[in-house]
Amino acid sequence: MARIAIDIPEKQIYVTELSVRISDINFAGHLAHDAILTLTHECRARFFHSHGWTEINVEGKGIVVSDVAIVYKSEAFFPDDILMQLYVDNVSKKSLEMVYVMTHKNGGKEIARAKTAIVFFDYAERKPCPIPEVFLKVLI
Repeated sequence: MARIAIDIPEKQIYVTELSVRISDINFAGHLAHDAILTLTHECRARFFHSHGWTEINVEGKGIVVSDVAIVYKSEAFFPDDILMQLYVDNVSKKSLEMVYVMTHKNGGKEIARAKTAIVFFDYAERKPCPIPEVFLKVLI
C-alpha cells in the first residue's frame, strides 16, 4: 500500500501548545490515532476562538470536515508537550484544506501530520456556502 504524503504548505496561520493527556494513550503506550484527530480539532477550535469565531459561527456560517488524513512520523507519550502548527492550502470558493504539523515542544521532533478538508456550511439552509470574506482576510 502506498503511503499518504502530506506536504507542508507555505501559509502558516496559527500555532498552539498542547499536551498529551493520559486519555490520549492507546494500548501500546503511545499517542493514539484517534487522539491525533482530537488534537487537530482542539487546534482548529483555538484558531477560530482566537478570531472571535466558533466552528459554527463565522459571520453566521459554519464548517464541516469532509475528509481527514493522518501520517505518523514518531511516537509521543503522556505527558509530552507538543506544538501544533496550522497551515492552509487549496483555498477555493467554498472549501480549503487545513494542514496540522505536530512536533515535540522540546527538540522539535515531528510526531505527525494531518490534513482536514473544510467546507463552509450554511446550517440554516443545510448546504455548502462560500467562505466568508472575513475568514479569507485572515488567510492573506
